[in-house]
Amino acid sequence: MKPATRWLPLAVAALAVAVSVGRFDNDWVFDDDDVIRDGALIHDPARLLDAWTSHTLVASRYDPGLQPVDTYRPMPLTSFTLDAMISGRDPWAFHVTAALLHVGCALLVFAIGAFWLKSRWAAFYGAAVFAAHPWGVEAHVWLNGRSDPLALLFGLAALRALLEAERRRDRWRWRAGAAACLTLGLFSKETLLLVLPALALMPGPPERDEPWTTRSRGRLLPLVLPAAIYLTARTWVLGGARAHRDADMLLDAAWNLPWLLLDGLRQAAAPATPHLRSLRDDYAGLEAVHITLACVALLVIATLAWRARRRFPVAAWSTLWFFAPLVPVAIISTVLWPGFGRYLYIPLAGLAWALAELGGELRARPAIRAALGALHVLLLAALAWSFTESFQDTERLYADAIAANPESAMAHGFLGITRYEERDLEAAIPPLARAVALDPDEHRYRIHLARALNATGRQEDATALARESIALFRGRREEAPYHLVVVNALREPDRELALRHLDRCLEVWPGRPDCQRARRFLLEGEAPAPR
Repeated sequence: MKPATRWLPLAVAALAVAVSVGRFDNDWVFDDDDVIRDGALIHDPARLLDAWTSHTLVASRYDPGLQPVDTYRPMPLTSFTLDAMISGRDPWAFHVTAALLHVGCALLVFAIGAFWLKSRWAAFYGAAVFAAHPWGVEAHVWLNGRSDPLALLFGLAALRALLEAERRRDRWRWRAGAAACLTLGLFSKETLLLVLPALALMPGPPERDEPWTTRSRGRLLPLVLPAAIYLTARTWVLGGARAHRDADMLLDAAWNLPWLLLDGLRQAAAPATPHLRSLRDDYAGLEAVHITLACVALLVIATLAWRARRRFPVAAWSTLWFFAPLVPVAIISTVLWPGFGRYLYIPLAGLAWALAELGGELRARPAIRAALGALHVLLLAALAWSFTESFQDTERLYADAIAANPESAMAHGFLGITRYEERDLEAAIPPLARAVALDPDEHRYRIHLARALNATGRQEDATALARESIALFRGRREEAPYHLVVVNALREPDRELALRHLDRCLEVWPGRPDCQRARRFLLEGEAPAPR
């Protein structure tokens, strides 16, 4: 190693910390409150085993045990529990761990790039892009985004161990290490399953010119065994494979997928000002022309990568690493869930290696290459610094999202819901009303707006919105709470009308507790009807 390049890993680590050092001024945001700060599991070390024997949202303060979601990620919950033992409900220990995870990922991106490429400076450029990328902030600054950095850290460690196994004589020891790391990565986030084909096909050590079939056979057991262990545990804990049962949603996801992949590549290569996004809002207006253009663009990219596989093997292979983990995000694009950058965190490692190889082959004077690379990294770092500040608190996060996209129903709606939960009802009504106007089919905006109107003495408006929502959600569970809104909005006692609404509430949602309590009050006077 040349003396001039010995400091490069230290520079990568320093950059990874510096671009988001403002994180230590940030508070809990969005689901950090439910899962970490007020989590049902995080602050009770005696329940740590539950993280390994339950669905992921067992950590939530709501602990929805009878309605598990389709995720099983015990490693992030375990790390949260360890952080909570250090700083309790203060976020500083969680921020320290998140920063260390990001540094570890950046260093491994550099080490793997240096392993493959002739130039350590090229590897440094790629790692610097990864460390400073603004969309990555959503994974390593948003505390509940930890599953992505954890999964990537262990995935990269497994990748490096597999490469070392092909260069050393004690290859089975390295393969065993790769299998152990990959297992921990899968228990961090299931998305790593989609990286397995890339790991099987990745370029080997540059000094060993072996056909990919030979390399892949040697990697088979270290890849298959962790996948089998994880899938067995997941199936046991979740009670089955739990594939998504909504066929229409799967069709919508398949429709969005080409645009999502192209959108991900565009934002990774040349990011616009990052902000909290809702892919469902952003992709709501997609038409056939958009999907057709995206498919053509992806076909061109795949063709170029295939044709360049001999001259630029790392860059060509990196397209597989980049696109594969984005595929399940197509499901996220059909539901109301904020986030985009956190899903790019694992793919960004592939972008870093591709840029490192292509940048190293750029036909320009070294000084010009260095200046262009430095300018690129500085621009990314400035965006990352700004995005880090957005996570200071929930109000700032949604306000910045609205400033970046005034038509974001999610940003308006979640801002209103946050204010509602903080009992700032008058301030909650305007953003909730705007969210309903932008996305009239979303139940969460409607029910919070109706309740806020009712609680601030606007019973007529609450009743009108509730009746409109009853018609909109007729026959679905979402219909039920609006009947209770109508009952609570009655200015004059009308026992028969109230009972009809409460009976209908229990008809569409049998056993709903709030409607049961209200009905018992009307019939027996056991408890006051909740408002």
